[in-house]
Amino acid sequence: MSRRKSGLVISAGVALLLGLAACSESSSGGLSGSSAQEGVARPAQPNNVGGGAGGGAGKQQAPTQAGQPQEQAPVQERKLVQTARVDMTVKDTFKAVSDARSIATANQGFTGQEESSGDRASITLRVPADKFDTALRQLADIGTIRSQHKQADDVTEQVVDLESRLNTQRQSVTRMQALLARATSVAEIAQIEGELTRRQADLESLQGRRDALGGKVALSTVTLTLGREAAPPAPVRAESGGGFFDGLTDGWDAFGTFFTGLTRVLGAVLPFLVALGIPAGLVLYFRRRRRKPAVPVTEST
Repeated sequence: MSRRKSGLVISAGVALLLGLAACSESSSGGLSGSSAQEGVARPAQPNNVGGGAGGGAGKQQAPTQAGQPQEQAPVQERKLVQTARVDMTVKDTFKAVSDARSIATANQGFTGQEESSGDRASITLRVPADKFDTALRQLADIGTIRSQHKQADDVTEQVVDLESRLNTQRQSVTRMQALLARATSVAEIAQIEGELTRRQADLESLQGRRDALGGKVALSTVTLTLGREAAPPAPVRAESGGGFFDGLTDGWDAFGTFFTGLTRVLGAVLPFLVALGIPAGLVLYFRRRRRKPAVPVTEST
């Protein structure tokens, strides 16, 4: 009887263990199934909070939901293209152009196009973006500013777009190179090489645009236009009382003006007198010789 009871106890224990094992398998299967479903649905529902990875995301967002401040993403640095046009008057345009060159060199920049003609001159300066305002302040000391225009164009979106297109184009070139390495026939090689050449050309074009835009951002442009200052007006002589010496001075000035005008007229008429007078004199001379009567010759006896 005691043996029978012992067998029943052992059988019950084995059955209990088998039941627990079955329950644990079913629960683990359910958990894995739910985890798989969440793994598939997670891209469509990034804010879903559940078991597995979803539960981890919920724990990370708990401090924010509890009222704690969330860490802000770093602000992207803006890309600006700075330009300025300055028009000023100076006493000596050539010296002002030389001073502008010195200012550009002192600010780790250089000069571009230069034009000079008489009393006008223009010069283009390229200086680093962080030296832009400093260079403008130094240029103001060269002369008197008549007008100044500053402009800053935000090209951040263009830079980001070019970088994104460059990355995509590099990946495209890499894929074409991998296809070229696996090509077996001559036709495939020729077709892939043609497509690879086109994509590499597009990549170089994008790189050139990116470099040109980066150069404009790194170096600001200042266009300086210079003009010579107008001469001061001549002092106006104060009118005197009209004495004898003043009258004598006025008369002498009038005589000098008349004599100057007379000599100018004679100088203008003299070429015509020479050109017309000599032929006219020769004509009169020969006419007189023809009209002169012959003198009769008398014979002496």
